[in-house]
Amino acid sequence: MFEGRRALMLRRSPHPFALAASALLSLACDAPGHGDDEAACVAGAGDGSAELDLPLAFAEGWRPTPAHTDPLVTHRPETVVCNLDAWGEEYGLFEVRTAGCNYLSVDQALAESVSAGDTLAVELWWQALIAHEPATAHLAVLIDGALAWELEVAVPGPSDARRLEFVSPIDAEAGATVTFHLHNHGQNSWTLASLELVERAASCP
Repeated sequence: MFEGRRALMLRRSPHPFALAASALLSLACDAPGHGDDEAACVAGAGDGSAELDLPLAFAEGWRPTPAHTDPLVTHRPETVVCNLDAWGEEYGLFEVRTAGCNYLSVDQALAESVSAGDTLAVELWWQALIAHEPATAHLAVLIDGALAWELEVAVPGPSDARRLEFVSPIDAEAGATVTFHLHNHGQNSWTLASLELVERAASCP
């Protein structure tokens, strides 16, 4: 069943700002007379030679985030109702059914170290989104409490499947806390297929 869904994945390019930053850093590395600025070339100058696709989190590893450690605690509703049977690992993927969960924050230990400039990827999909009134769903990944990625999706809306690559804005060692956040209005189904380290940023030669 999930193999068919994977065939729907759409590979999106990194944010234009990240592409521009990468291009500028590459120029800085190649230009003569920048010996004193080599440190500036370390972040974000990937050359495609270190493609990895290493998992940063695992579907079975997510655990509820206590309210006092929730990095997006200001998003929490006054009353959180999130039944344990409304989310969890299924066929190696992480699924959330918001009919039984009005707010989700889960975390686990980061499986690999990441550096600012590394390319990361989130792969996810959702079924057709329904709601009694128009609203916005919010998904986010945070590492050590710092926002690494987020996405807003209009509800109601059609089903979709996406693979979104982005440049890590932070450094974190393996074992740091990685958090997955989701809040949405309506009885909907979301699947987080993977969170990966795609490529490490290359340093200047």
